[in-house]
Amino acid sequence: MIGSTMRKSNIFSIFLISLIVFSPFFAVSSANISVGVKRGDWIEYQVAEKGNPTPDYNITWARMNITDVNGLKITIDVQTVYANGTIYLEPQIHLDLAKGAIGDGFFIPANFNVGDQFYSEYQGNITISSIRQLEAGGSQRTVVSATSNPTTYYWDKQTGILISATTNFPNFTLLTIASQTNLWRPQILGLDSTLFYIIIILIVVLAALVVISVWHLKVGLHR
Repeated sequence: MIGSTMRKSNIFSIFLISLIVFSPFFAVSSANISVGVKRGDWIEYQVAEKGNPTPDYNITWARMNITDVNGLKITIDVQTVYANGTIYLEPQIHLDLAKGAIGDGFFIPANFNVGDQFYSEYQGNITISSIRQLEAGGSQRTVVSATSNPTTYYWDKQTGILISATTNFPNFTLLTIASQTNLWRPQILGLDSTLFYIIIILIVVLAALVVISVWHLKVGLHR
């Protein structure tokens, strides 16, 4: 389990926020897999705890930068911030979807559906159990979910990146959710922010045209 390998050399350390606890490395059981992220993508997470977490798991924030994508191989940099102010950096982490080396459950292939299955070298086959809408990074996203004790994971369906996780320990629970990302645009009132502002501009322009038209009409009537 990931938690037991923390701070040991040559093994992933806590690696980003709450869901980093006892998470398996996942491999896809089908050869038909695709990467849904690209170089330059990034995602940030906020972490909250319920109960009394140990110092090693008392994380408040984390960021993952995708520095390279080559086929099914992904290279990332991770920055993790603890409640005591400690900043832990993990540069140049090499992942590989084809081999199941995809971090602590941070990636699955893009566009998975309910019933699709991938393999954990430590816990066997993991099956996508549900699909739903979830707010993350300022937008409503379609997410797929699976549970591997003690963590329930939610991955963005379109990109395959993990956007939320809940991990239950005997004395505390870690709650993680994506807070910001450049993978998708934030929404306002359920609309893409760009579309929202375009609509606002169109409304303002139309209102101005109506005012101008009414003014010209009144001027014409008084001549």
